[in-house]
Amino acid sequence: MSLFFIYLIQVNIALSLFYLLYAIVLKRDTFLRLRRLFFLSVIVFSLLYPFFTIPGLSDIWTSRSSDFQETTATVIIGEPGMAMVVEGEAVAPVAIPWEKILSLFYIAVTLVFVLRFVFQLLSIYGIWTKSEKQIISGIPVYQLKNNITPFSFFSLIFIHTEKHSETELSQILLHEQTHVRQWHSIDIMLVELLYLFSWWNPFVWLLKREMAMNLEYLADNGVLREGIDSREYQYHLLRLTYHETAVQIVNNFNVSQLKQRIIMMNKAKTPALQLVKYVLVVPIFFLFVMANSMYAAENGDKSVAGNNLPEPPPQKKGEAEELFIVAESQPEFPGGETAMMKFLADNIRYPVIAQENGIQGRVVCDFTIMKDGSISNVNILQGVDPALDAEVKRLISSMPKWKPGNQRGNVVNVRGVFPVVFRLQWDNPEDDPLTSEEKSNLFKSDLLDDLKEVEGMMILEEVVVVGYGMAEQK
Repeated sequence: MSLFFIYLIQVNIALSLFYLLYAIVLKRDTFLRLRRLFFLSVIVFSLLYPFFTIPGLSDIWTSRSSDFQETTATVIIGEPGMAMVVEGEAVAPVAIPWEKILSLFYIAVTLVFVLRFVFQLLSIYGIWTKSEKQIISGIPVYQLKNNITPFSFFSLIFIHTEKHSETELSQILLHEQTHVRQWHSIDIMLVELLYLFSWWNPFVWLLKREMAMNLEYLADNGVLREGIDSREYQYHLLRLTYHETAVQIVNNFNVSQLKQRIIMMNKAKTPALQLVKYVLVVPIFFLFVMANSMYAAENGDKSVAGNNLPEPPPQKKGEAEELFIVAESQPEFPGGETAMMKFLADNIRYPVIAQENGIQGRVVCDFTIMKDGSISNVNILQGVDPALDAEVKRLISSMPKWKPGNQRGNVVNVRGVFPVVFRLQWDNPEDDPLTSEEKSNLFKSDLLDDLKEVEGMMILEEVVVVGYGMAEQK
């Protein structure tokens, strides 16, 4: 997965959690200015936190997690060795490039939203060029030609003056001046730009709506602070309900959620003691930075924060990188097969989250031992769960350099396969939710059987990781 999509997922996970915090804890108060600061802060934080890590956090958490896992899992390995099967030739399965398909689909839809956004900007520009500038009560206003709802965009205020009485014009100007004076268009543009690339996240849609509503609350509050009668102002909003709006990226004088605006105008002020709720944002900020630090520590240059690491030297165009399934001299783990099995037993873990959720099964992974002995192209051929799959990939990627394979006196790239079984065990067999037949089907792997039929395929000895922790808790 490309760094951009990793970054995009990290941003949207944070935005989703922050929206849930707002909806559950903060939505019902009347701290409108603080709410606006909350929205802006969480957006900026979500966009920036994937680039920052705190090195010490990942080390502390990893050491604690490792201690727990070592007491709750046992690794079982058969006789050290590699399975070499030389029989019939297998036909490679056709792989559907889902990642590429989804990437193209995302780019296409995003392009549609970008074009829509540009069209809205051009529409505002068109309205501006066709509007006549006037001065009303010392305020520059642009006279609309069509009967659409008054709106503002940054410092520009647009009103169809002939359709409103002097009282209504006064209230509209107070409303739109609040938008202009407090630079509400910055909030709108920020969330719109975020929406262009996160259109697939429903929480971003909800966040966009709530931000727009809060800006209208602030503008309504600005009108009422000038001594305008609340009931008269609300009746004025009702008269504008059926007017056409310009475009979505402006601050409209009237929006569809009129009932919510009227409720907010009549709502009693929230006690100042409830301001403490906003302190909850601080530990969530810390948790995201800690999670990103752990992710960067485990994935290195595959993470956004670790992308400043030096890249490997580019491959020369003249070099033909042939991949061998079997070579005259197969790759060797430093120290031999016994050392390799010890490395696997010492380093593999049964992820706690998988134990808690009762997840078990066989993961089959393939990898390439390069000419320099490094491990590359680690792929999951048969997965079970993201946590188990990631653990196997982490283990293989962390291997030290091998002694590379040799073919006719030349070092070559050699492909290998590594199967791992994650199995849960209960103290009381009756607590096991799976029957013997279900277990047999769960750990069965037709893919692994097919790979063993591939001529010369190098298959490492299968490792069995047994989890015990959840049985003790049960």
